[in-house]
Amino acid sequence: MPLELQELNPETDFPDIARCLFESYEDPPQKFFHVFFPIHGTGEKTREEAIDEAATRLKLWHTHDPSSYWQKAVDTDTGKIAGGALWNIHKENPFANPPLSEVTWFPDDGSRRFVEKALVNHSAPRAKVAQGPHLYLFIIFTHPDYRRRGVGQQFMDWGMKKADELGYDFFLDSTPYGRPLYEANGFVYIEENVNVPQTGSPDEKWKEVAEKVGPFTFWLMWRPVGGNYEEGKTVKPWEQK
Repeated sequence: MPLELQELNPETDFPDIARCLFESYEDPPQKFFHVFFPIHGTGEKTREEAIDEAATRLKLWHTHDPSSYWQKAVDTDTGKIAGGALWNIHKENPFANPPLSEVTWFPDDGSRRFVEKALVNHSAPRAKVAQGPHLYLFIIFTHPDYRRRGVGQQFMDWGMKKADELGYDFFLDSTPYGRPLYEANGFVYIEENVNVPQTGSPDEKWKEVAEKVGPFTFWLMWRPVGGNYEEGKTVKPWEQK
């Protein structure tokens, strides 16, 4: 079962990408996934509706974001998608004039307010340090059937090569599951981000999502251009005066 990286076809691939995404993050379950791709209710019907919504939204995000570049890992024997990666290739500071983004995937109530705060919290560490052109790995996943086959490393090899070709710093937000892969590829820990949205008057919908998601932690990680980091010697761009 050879696995090959291919650029995603935005006209045909998002339904399969969304399904692979859900199946990847459901095994093992990761609570933070609900913030980005919720299932509103129980049962197979609501799950299918959530996958359909995710496919539509991912295509919309891709279409309207010039920095977006999607890849898929394909089993060339079967044509099945084994994993995916969404890159943002930022040619300029994305935080200078950030686009307005409405959290349409939650109802307009306290649950949406919670997610809005969570998204701001999630991007805050990178907003402090990535104030110029850079490569950002937004989403990466491998289907359970294809784990330990080097899918994640294939994506990382492509990303590191692309960052070096462009002369860009490479940033990502790591889950506990992904951190060993990134550390093995020379990524440097910058900041732990424990995401706990706060409000002065949480309503019941806010509380429901907060209980479902709980505090969730990502680690902002960085790889300098060329990948050669030496503690105390390598200059961190955000510390330059």
